[in-house]
Amino acid sequence: MKFSSPRPKRSPPIFSVSLVHHISRHGDSRRFIWDVTVFHLGKTPVTLAGIIDFTLIILFGFFFRYLLQKALRSRVQSQSSPQTRHLMGLLSTLASNLVLGLAVIIALDNLGVRLSFLGGALGVLGIGFGIGLQTLASNMIGLIVILLEKSIQVDDLIEVDGVLGTVVEIKARSTTIMSRDNIAIIIPNSHLIANKVINWSHRDRKTRMHLKVGIGMDASRLDQAVILLKDIAGAHPEVLVDPAPEVWFSEFGNSSFNLEVVYWIEDGTRRHNVLSDLNFAIARRFANEGIDLPYPHTVVLLPEKSPDERSPLAGPARMGA
Repeated sequence: MKFSSPRPKRSPPIFSVSLVHHISRHGDSRRFIWDVTVFHLGKTPVTLAGIIDFTLIILFGFFFRYLLQKALRSRVQSQSSPQTRHLMGLLSTLASNLVLGLAVIIALDNLGVRLSFLGGALGVLGIGFGIGLQTLASNMIGLIVILLEKSIQVDDLIEVDGVLGTVVEIKARSTTIMSRDNIAIIIPNSHLIANKVINWSHRDRKTRMHLKVGIGMDASRLDQAVILLKDIAGAHPEVLVDPAPEVWFSEFGNSSFNLEVVYWIEDGTRRHNVLSDLNFAIARRFANEGIDLPYPHTVVLLPEKSPDERSPLAGPARMGA
């Protein structure tokens, strides 16, 4: 193996971490071994000592990243709020990756690789963000807005563009909601902050529901119908006792008295199930009590005419032959 000439002088690195030189500083007779140039990176000679220093710094970076992740993970799990846990999880991931990136930069600088090219690379990256990554940038801004406002959180029941689902994950680019049919729907964060979103569980998961019922136009059965509707709603296990169910007389219909049952439930995701149960119970109970549930119909009354009356649309009477 042919050894190259001693490496030329160069400017000192920003971070000088020569662990091998520190260990062998008293052994001048063996010191030339660490100064052997193994290969060149451009015009920069890379020695055996530099390679060992680079490896040790990278390993230390991974070890410190592991310790930081472990410490932050314990802090995240101690939080009671799902939104706080999610935000701290994102920050811990960012911090650990920054630590590893800093270790790589220090290792490269100690190896003698100049990092002045990063200025141009960042300039090109900025142009790429401005031209080709506008959507990604808007989604990341949407994530920041969502986390700061806390308008949408994990486990919230939201409705977007007519789609109802539970928020299961909020990521840098998109938010994932799970529909009642167990279908994952991925929505860009920018869409959530730029469009109308109905949050059924924001601040309070209790939801007030309305059930419309029309009964026959018999005023003598009206009070009985109100009592039955309150009993049916109050007997359902998922209808809250406080506030208690109410019955409103909403309007006089064309062929019915239109009533409206107002009740509260704890979980908005169960609203259609509760509504179906109440409709079944009302139909059975009203049939047993003889209360009519009319359907829309129109009654046409035609006046009776005597045989001598003739329709004005009829033509002149025909003369006998």
